[in-house]
Amino acid sequence: MDTSVIPYMEGALGIKAYCSKSSRPFLELSTQFQKNFKSENPEEDNAQPGIHALRAYDIIDVITRALERSAIDTDTDTPKVLLKNILSSNFIGLGGPINFYKFKFLNLNNGRYATRTLDSTVIWPGYLKRVPKGWEMATDAKPLKIGIPADVSFKAFVKVNETQTDPEKKYTGFSIDIFREAVKILEKNFSLPCKFHPYNGTYEELVDCDYNKTFDVVVGDITMLPSRSSKVEFRGSYAESGLVIVQATPEEPHKAWMFMKPFTMEMWVVTGALLIYIMFIVWVVEYQSNNPAFRGPWNCQLGTALCFAFSSLFFGHREAIRSNITRVVIVVWLFIVFVLTSSYTASLSSILTVQGLDSNVTDIEWLNATSMTENISAAVLDLPYAKICTTQFCKNYTAGQPLNRFGGLGFVFQKGSPLAADVSRAILIISEQRILKSLEQKWFPRSVECSATKNDELSLGNFWALYLICGATSTLCFLLFFLHLLVDFYRHLQASRSDANPSDESVWIKTVQLLHFFHNGPRFLVKDCQSRLVVPLDQVNGFLHGGQQRAIQMRRSLLSSLHLWRPLTQG
Repeated sequence: MDTSVIPYMEGALGIKAYCSKSSRPFLELSTQFQKNFKSENPEEDNAQPGIHALRAYDIIDVITRALERSAIDTDTDTPKVLLKNILSSNFIGLGGPINFYKFKFLNLNNGRYATRTLDSTVIWPGYLKRVPKGWEMATDAKPLKIGIPADVSFKAFVKVNETQTDPEKKYTGFSIDIFREAVKILEKNFSLPCKFHPYNGTYEELVDCDYNKTFDVVVGDITMLPSRSSKVEFRGSYAESGLVIVQATPEEPHKAWMFMKPFTMEMWVVTGALLIYIMFIVWVVEYQSNNPAFRGPWNCQLGTALCFAFSSLFFGHREAIRSNITRVVIVVWLFIVFVLTSSYTASLSSILTVQGLDSNVTDIEWLNATSMTENISAAVLDLPYAKICTTQFCKNYTAGQPLNRFGGLGFVFQKGSPLAADVSRAILIISEQRILKSLEQKWFPRSVECSATKNDELSLGNFWALYLICGATSTLCFLLFFLHLLVDFYRHLQASRSDANPSDESVWIKTVQLLHFFHNGPRFLVKDCQSRLVVPLDQVNGFLHGGQQRAIQMRRSLLSSLHLWRPLTQG
């Protein structure tokens, strides 16, 4: 002890533990203790054992005696027997009597004493079931004063309706609902009555009201900033915050060709080629089947084929189909058309609904440089407010990436408030249980026109399997038709020319005859084909035995006969 403070202690009373220093156990311990202490600490002058050393010796003595008694009884549980033997110790130790007394815990509640055990719940003042944290807790007579901003730009966060008398309807908003959900979780352990107090002033003044203890908690869209955190304590960050540039969406150019956007150019070309291919197969098969809708002059046949092909895109074709091969081709094609039209409609609707363009405003300096104009180019908003604009007015406004980040939106507490940690933990529970997500959908719903998402153009890679199936099926049907046509041609040719050898004719002649068979059908083939087909046979013989001039005339006649061929009789 410092000797300079002794004069100031005159008249002071103190309590010092008493121990007998003349007993034999103490003298034995003191001798051994001084010997060991001086060998280890030669610089110390006082080597006498103090009260703490004597109590430590007594504790070791208690445990040693309990272990000796426990070693006698080996049939029982050792930990329980050891604890029982320790509690039953009763002897005079170096520091005084050693005896463990039994106590009862009494809990005063509502003017009555109640006996409590170590594992029972203790009722603390204010009917609290948790251990007090040294802070005056809210009661029904003195509820928490919750400060909220009375006038905000975005009513979705905090809204005060003075016409309502019910607090549940008078004070609403995203921030209010989050705080109420947190209070519901806290009230599972203790009561937490609250009362909202609207405040007309800036957010800085509202934070200062919490700092000077006008309000216990401030609830609202308060951004966590370093300047504010030096005065108050922020907890429960429930939304991101940061500066974002929001600008009006300009009109998209080239809207006249908007209908081409759902498909890529490669997709349009392949689809058109497949349409022409299907049209050709349908015309060939139906023409040979003597379908009146596909007969007549060549200009009428071409118009009918084109009309049939394009009307099939809208399932509006009216021409009758006679061949089963054509029906197979049309069924596969209509399935492709159904998939393409459905995909085209969905993609075009998405493009027309969501037309998001990247922001061309990159920083605040650019805005400052162009701020002298009369029209507003863009606005700098906090991230939660920018999300409201873009989710509800996505066709009119677009937002860029955050320029910087803040601490988020949170609740304001006084420094050292025990509610800060509890509310922060409650908000984590709210987020984990997806209550926070449901509240976001409630207060920040996306408009109908903003619900659709922007899709990329559909390419050939999305439909190559369908195109492959359609092309393979159509080609197979065409090959079957052509094979059937060859079989019919040779069968009728054999029947009509039993006196001639078909193998003597050239490939060119057979090709011409096959074309005539396709054009006119088997009813124009007669037994004496050479006598009836005067023009072809004479000109073919001229081509085989005549000169170059006759061969040229023969070729011209054959080409014209494809259009003007008609059965000729002798004479």
